Amino acid sequence: MGYVPTVDPSWVGPERLVALATPAIEEALERPSGAPWAAGEARISAYIALDQDVAEPRVVRAGLEPVLHRLLPGATVHVEPKGEGALGAALPALIRSLESGALDAALVGGVHSDYDPATIRALESSGRLFSRENLDARVPGEAAAFVLLMRAAHAHRLGFAPLAHIVGVGGAEEKIRADNDEPAFRAFGLSAAVRQATAPLLAAKQTAGWYLVDLTAEMWRLHEWEAVFVRSHRVLGRPYRIEAPAQRLGYLGAAAMPLFMALAATAWQYGYAPCPTALATATADRGQRVAMVLQSA
Repeated sequence: MGYVPTVDPSWVGPERLVALATPAIEEALERPSGAPWAAGEARISAYIALDQDVAEPRVVRAGLEPVLHRLLPGATVHVEPKGEGALGAALPALIRSLESGALDAALVGGVHSDYDPATIRALESSGRLFSRENLDARVPGEAAAFVLLMRAAHAHRLGFAPLAHIVGVGGAEEKIRADNDEPAFRAFGLSAAVRQATAPLLAAKQTAGWYLVDLTAEMWRLHEWEAVFVRSHRVLGRPYRIEAPAQRLGYLGAAAMPLFMALAATAWQYGYAPCPTALATATADRGQRVAMVLQSA
């Protein structure tokens, strides 16, 4: 496990999650003009995803609420320990609120950390800690990522230049879990989530040439994804670029989907994305599946 000590190495648990999330939130909310957000300027909701087994989510909320209220006076804050699948449940409702004008903006993101002796012991005892002798496992990691969602017209009024558009979102439940023997190749849940998310793409007769997936080195995740990849041939196209950041950065947990959104938007912003349309999927240990289609602005 490699790390850069930008966070105090003695911090673990909720304290570490707050320290990881704070600079990511600050960067996401930085305005082009440098001016602070004024009270009453915008109706904003903040949605923060945590891993399903995170200890003391209320402590994380208590640590992040002052940060958010300092940056976004009057914002409502939601902290949900729903793991990788959190955005599959939250985003459709947030998007409807943005489209109807009930919200002016939504800050969405997630934070994850395996930097904890208890977490490492649990991974090791369950046979899920990657090593030379145990390749069917995952590499520990940590990440925090946040994105700001707005209607394009409102973004322009506030001085933001949109970087990406959400085309579709899908979510579903799956029987396949890390702790059972359900056949991974059935992949009904992830297949359903992908069908939901890509329906607008198919209707527009477009394809996604870039696939961002939260694959680790665990074979059950790979087998599930392989089944979905084959079933998704109608919506996948050139250049067929497949990216699995968790295999390079370590396990991403609840930060996976927000990080994919941030990676895609940044790649489009600086001109190194392989395709203007991306499909992203994530798999939670406890059965939640989520898929999203993004396009360059």
